[in-house]
Amino acid sequence: MKTHVIAITVFSVVAVSSTFAQTASHSTPPTFAFAATNDVVARVNGVAVNRHELSMAVQGLVSQLQRQGRVVSADQQLRIQHDVLDGLIDRLVVLQTASTNPPPDLQQKLKETLDRTRAMAGGEEALAKSLQENGVNKEEYERRTRDNVIVIETLRHVAEDRAKITDEEAKAFYDANVARFKQPGMVRASHILVAVAPDANEETKKSAHTKISAARSLVIGGEKFGDIARKVSDDTGSATRGGDLGFFPRGVMAPEFEKRAFSLSTNQVSEVFSTPFGYHFLVVVDQKAEKKLSFDEVKSDIANFLRNRKNAEVLRDYITGLRAKSKVEVFLPPLPASMTQSNAPAAATSPKTSPPKP
Repeated sequence: MKTHVIAITVFSVVAVSSTFAQTASHSTPPTFAFAATNDVVARVNGVAVNRHELSMAVQGLVSQLQRQGRVVSADQQLRIQHDVLDGLIDRLVVLQTASTNPPPDLQQKLKETLDRTRAMAGGEEALAKSLQENGVNKEEYERRTRDNVIVIETLRHVAEDRAKITDEEAKAFYDANVARFKQPGMVRASHILVAVAPDANEETKKSAHTKISAARSLVIGGEKFGDIARKVSDDTGSATRGGDLGFFPRGVMAPEFEKRAFSLSTNQVSEVFSTPFGYHFLVVVDQKAEKKLSFDEVKSDIANFLRNRKNAEVLRDYITGLRAKSKVEVFLPPLPASMTQSNAPAAATSPKTSPPKP
């Protein structure tokens, strides 16, 4: 059984909240239509999931993908339908368990969610129109939103309670991944650019070189680098800062620029040199040597990374346990054998986490 943590939150919340809000603010309606039938597609402990509810959730996801410019094929829609139903079942087993002990701040969270959706839709009138167009009355919308809040807050509390990371776990990760926590050597430089197109004629290049050389002579003669940069430099992004580019490591700047920046001493002014952007000269303002970040410097980032990773495991196990104790019946026809491997768009899969970076 695939546990769709993202299905519980995205499929249901998008269907009930974002779909109504976003369709109210877009003139072009989504192309995936609701199925109006109330045929039962699944039961969870005797509680039915009907086809209309499933279609609403599928439309929420498909519409979101279409607004992102994604093309969703018929096969992908079929796969999405099964994945979304699996997520709705997950959602329902959590809801049934949590309904007897709802979150203490439920009413406040519900109000915040309703207010946010209303604002996204462009106001009460626009939201009401969107609900009507989608065949959902206000009472159903508010009930579904309340259910979503219960599910989301329950899962949040479960994760917070069970996905704790100790200092020992964080330190063990640090010790096993020391190479990830090396901060590369960096320099802070300021530069002045006189722009020249790569295909400029010789006369244009000569004129630009004369201009940049005159600017360098002023700096060497004692004029403040920043003042000259503001007056002369064609790099509008840095000129207003006196040419300051901030700190940067190797591999960021053009090779010709990097070569000089990393070969100079602090406060040393380079000779004039060229890159595909034109003629430059620079001064190194500060330098940072390569260093290994200490555990204390990265402990918080490591803990957040490990907590996010453990959250997925905790919620998967929690929902798997609830489903094992529930009577779940699915009435959708099974997917064809050729579709047993997921070919749904990436948005229908569980999120991935990346290791922390220094």
